[in-house]
Amino acid sequence: MDRKETLPVNLPEASDISSAENQEYSEKRKSLISELRCISGLPAVASSFNQDTVYKLVLTPEGAKLYKDAQGNLKGVFYKDGKIVEHAKLQAVGPSAIKAIKTVGAQVLLVSIAMQLNRIEEQISKVFEEFHGDRIAEIEAGKSLFRQACDMKDSVKREQLALHAITELTRGFEKTVSALSRQIKELPKENSSFWDNWGSNRSKKSVEKNKIALESFSACLSAVETMARCHVFLDERDVALRLVDDGLKRIEQAGVALACKHSRLSPKINDQFPEESWKQFIDYRSSYDSDYFSTLLSPKVDAVEIEIKPYELKEVNYAQV
Repeated sequence: MDRKETLPVNLPEASDISSAENQEYSEKRKSLISELRCISGLPAVASSFNQDTVYKLVLTPEGAKLYKDAQGNLKGVFYKDGKIVEHAKLQAVGPSAIKAIKTVGAQVLLVSIAMQLNRIEEQISKVFEEFHGDRIAEIEAGKSLFRQACDMKDSVKREQLALHAITELTRGFEKTVSALSRQIKELPKENSSFWDNWGSNRSKKSVEKNKIALESFSACLSAVETMARCHVFLDERDVALRLVDDGLKRIEQAGVALACKHSRLSPKINDQFPEESWKQFIDYRSSYDSDYFSTLLSPKVDAVEIEIKPYELKEVNYAQV
């Protein structure tokens, strides 16, 4: 099986993932488990396993539907430590189960993308000490609103805060990505000599201009990442994917390749070469380009792997979402 969508027991650990996002994932996964418990044959198969061991139930979809054999059995296999422990012959899967699988999968996917962008952002932020708040105040305001939304218990108020955050983040992103384009054009040219960039007053100017551009670069990535996480709360998978792709494209078009070229002879800033920050984004974008996001919008997955503990299938106290 070439392409798999894995639905883990818990979201990957990350310092920037809030407890509310983890709780949201937990509730969606509980809803999925409730649907799986209703599939005829599944609880009986799971009852023979070690109840506290994590197994993978691998289901093979065909388009938007989970594949069934000629007898109407759902195609599924239980794995443990990479080995098949049981072939599952399951029946009675409904559209609600498929929807639950998609909902959980969407959050895993978007959180994964957000974490990847955050890693790039963290690397860039090592170059400068703090943001110039006056230039990116709206992005910071949007991030603050998102954090408030994460802590909000009332679903209606949380949705309102998430929408407000998206508005602020969008406004801030538009301003900052325009500033980024201008700042990249103002970077010292690559035809300056090594000693030009490392000596005298020109070196100081090069450092300052790179700091300002990288600060805007980091802020843009942060805005895209946070907007994606807002849309996870709103269950808007496709909107989030298009937003991330468009945001990365806008950042790319601001002149990232040119910035990488112009900064190749710049001295280290806080023990980091500016060129590496730009290059990290270029490498990421080469793997996760618009074609990649297009495949996510029209997924053709060979298998769905659901990490599960057998005792979960016997419980009946999960809340429906």
